[in-house]
Amino acid sequence: MLKAGGEVDAFCTRCDLTLAHTIIAMMNGRPVKVECNTCHVVHRFRGATPSGGSAGTGSGGATVGAKVKTRAPKPEVISFDHLLSSKDMSTARPYSPKTVFALDQVIQHPIFGTGYVSAVRDGGKIEVVFRTDIKVLVHSKS
Repeated sequence: MLKAGGEVDAFCTRCDLTLAHTIIAMMNGRPVKVECNTCHVVHRFRGATPSGGSAGTGSGGATVGAKVKTRAPKPEVISFDHLLSSKDMSTARPYSPKTVFALDQVIQHPIFGTGYVSAVRDGGKIEVVFRTDIKVLVHSKS
């Protein structure tokens, strides 16, 4: 049974996800205003009620001229170990700001561990992908 102060799953416009919300206002047995339990934004209820009713329109019919959102396909997630397996680990060089590094070269950093150069920037900087982060490091300093 839905009631003010209760919880309902709804689409959050700020989080861009369907999450648990606290019901703030009800009208004709339907939530009309909810607060996201994650980001605490208050907005109009967007989502199906547990009884399966439509929440998008007041009359229950489709809105004329409504735009349909299409979501882009999710990007493929590749693990760090898989990325490193395609690199030649035998050529891993210890990191030093004085050393010159090239694109796709494997680096052994004393703090961040093993990584590879993903980009060479202007001004003596390189982007290095490590297991936990991407770092910008200096190189070729005399």
